[in-house]
Amino acid sequence: MTLNHNEYLNYTLPNNWCAEEDIDNLLLYNPSGNGAITTSFFNVLKTKESLDEQMSILAKRFIDQNNINLHSPLILFNRDGKAILYGTGTTSDGWFIKLWVVAKYPKIVFATYQSERKSAEVKVCDSIIDSFQFAF
Repeated sequence: MTLNHNEYLNYTLPNNWCAEEDIDNLLLYNPSGNGAITTSFFNVLKTKESLDEQMSILAKRFIDQNNINLHSPLILFNRDGKAILYGTGTTSDGWFIKLWVVAKYPKIVFATYQSERKSAEVKVCDSIIDSFQFAF
């Protein structure tokens, strides 16, 4: 099922997934699943930093503030007219976390998925994030 958030972000959810949203946040989850994708939305700042740099700063700030131990360096790539930065790690209480920063000027979408342990559900989350399309 294809949905839209705030008239600028289209995304596709598997049939058994749910979306709960307000203006600032979007929660995506499978009621029978292991975790949930929590998504926040930002506008690109008019600074000297490039979009890629702003994405990296946002991700690093989140990682540092939440004491996340990354499994490997974050990966940045561009595809389908959007930039995607992602990585996986472990929270301070031992939970698995994956984060994505998806951007197209002038919007940045920051998403995290947390679960007690890594499972096949992460691949479904990747496909949901990959489906993000900016409608501008």
